Amino acid sequence: MPAIHERYSEELRSEFDYLSTWLPNSPIELGDVGRLHRDRFERVTSLTELGIPYGTRERERGVDLEYSSAASIDIAEAGAAAPAMARISVTFTRRHGIVFQARACHVSEIADRAELGRRVLELSRTAEWPAGQVVVTEVVTTGPAVVLISQQQDARVDLEADLTGMAGVLPLASLSVGLNVIRSKGIGVKVIAPDGLTPLFRASGVRRRLLSGEAFGNRGTAVPPQVGGGVADSVFAELTYEDLGV
Repeated sequence: MPAIHERYSEELRSEFDYLSTWLPNSPIELGDVGRLHRDRFERVTSLTELGIPYGTRERERGVDLEYSSAASIDIAEAGAAAPAMARISVTFTRRHGIVFQARACHVSEIADRAELGRRVLELSRTAEWPAGQVVVTEVVTTGPAVVLISQQQDARVDLEADLTGMAGVLPLASLSVGLNVIRSKGIGVKVIAPDGLTPLFRASGVRRRLLSGEAFGNRGTAVPPQVGGGVADSVFAELTYEDLGV
């Protein structure tokens, strides 16, 4: 059976098409440079530290993200003595079940990835860019967020929160500022982050293929043929843990 971090990474990538940081509250920044190790990004340096300039762009419209697997969330009022309070119970039906909720998520990305690709390929050809090294080209930053992962099949966590002003959507993330854990059983990972996380990202690097030279790019990004030194179809998808085989 996959380890808890492998299952988390696999499910979130399938749901959102992003790599995930591990642990979920690990910091990551646009332009970080490092390696992908078994569903974990290991930072080594950054484009800024390497003296490689880059521009950024922000997607201003925020979105809420929610994903649950093998879990149910029940909300009930705590009682007449505390009418604005609620008891929230999260139960899991299998090991490594996941609840991921994040509000007001924004995407930051490197603006000119083709130009960045040219610079990285120059370094690669002179052995100044180690094989397998990647650069973070896109980061999702959240508002209030909650991540729960079960360690056993019948795991459960009971929480209490003030419902005053709650909009009725994404109850865990919305209430994370005043969310208190009453009891917990069989929970492997519990992250309550009122100030937000950087849980999702994309990374790019150099992938080599016989007969087609080198190329650098992201899924759907058109890079001119001369960038890779090969044919026009030698543009490869962004790199993942599976691509690097580590």
